[in-house]
Amino acid sequence: MKPMRVLHLVASSRGGGAAHVRDLALGLDRRRFAVQVAMPEDGGHVGRADFTAAGLPFHQIPIAAGFSLAALRQLRRLSAVVDILHLHGARAALFGRLAWWSSRLRPRLIYTIHGFAAPYYPRPRRAILLAIERALAPLTDTFIAVCQAEREAFLAARIAWPERVRVIQNGIRASEFQVDSAARLAGRRALGLSPQTVLITTICRLDKPRDLDTLLHAFYQVAGHHPQTHLLIVGDGPLRPQVEQQVQALSLAGRVAQTGWRQELPQIYAASDIYALTTWGWEGLPLTVLEAMAAGLPVVATRAGGIPEAVLDGETGLLTERADISGLARALQTLIENPVLSRAMGASGQARAGQQFTAERMVREVAAVYTRR
Repeated sequence: MKPMRVLHLVASSRGGGAAHVRDLALGLDRRRFAVQVAMPEDGGHVGRADFTAAGLPFHQIPIAAGFSLAALRQLRRLSAVVDILHLHGARAALFGRLAWWSSRLRPRLIYTIHGFAAPYYPRPRRAILLAIERALAPLTDTFIAVCQAEREAFLAARIAWPERVRVIQNGIRASEFQVDSAARLAGRRALGLSPQTVLITTICRLDKPRDLDTLLHAFYQVAGHHPQTHLLIVGDGPLRPQVEQQVQALSLAGRVAQTGWRQELPQIYAASDIYALTTWGWEGLPLTVLEAMAAGLPVVATRAGGIPEAVLDGETGLLTERADISGLARALQTLIENPVLSRAMGASGQARAGQQFTAERMVREVAAVYTRR
């Protein structure tokens, strides 16, 4: 039998959606699936070389912002010669389904929801986005939610019938983030950290729905009691100037480091003691939370979206409510002051990531969707 032809479309090379596409595209069995990838080249951490080095066709398609008829025509040509058009995120789903609707040759449409943001926008934009999703939903064969919470939010918005929305939790290449003591020492030396320093790290795109304000104010409370503690912010995005201003306003310049985006994430995790992620709005199942767990770090995070499905409160980390500065500060201090507990939570999270949140499991479950009739 000929391999099933699959085209992945994502609207940015930045963030978890792009990394998800990379791991999925590279993980699919070449004997069963002929995979192509289409995405913008907009300066993110995933790009053409990730795919062409593995022999996968790559198509640069400018859909990161605005509306492009040329991109729509390009998508029509690409989708006309595949069996499955797999759309990742709302923007790719809009372009992909419009291209499908306007074409005579129509592949199966699969739409993975990477953070269901529409309900969090103010009116009238919220109403417009939900109306678009409802209008285009009948064109979609299968919706994939990356966590149970996202499926429930999607169904609550009355966009699709329950039998057409299935959950396939995100997965990562867990072994890449499992480090030894030598890697930890090397990572800390690279960051200029002393052995006594307790490093809290967050890795994310500095954009909505991230809540860096709550994280910085909570760290300000922690820093006053624990002078050996530092915060590392890895990532870039439109909120970066605000974050820099807030660091200065709180007089944390010597305690908070911003690196921009870094490729050597396993080394960053290896150097860290605690992983933190805060959000005020929508959330899927953040890959960095899974990566930090795989690296053996306890996770302190907002109770939002699929995070509680990964982080077991009190077992693999600590969860706090949205915008709860004091609660976040208490959670961080608990781990700083109890290193034995911190290490135990990290070990429990590492085992959980290696058992439940692997890229191999995710790829296997997506492949089953492709082949199901």
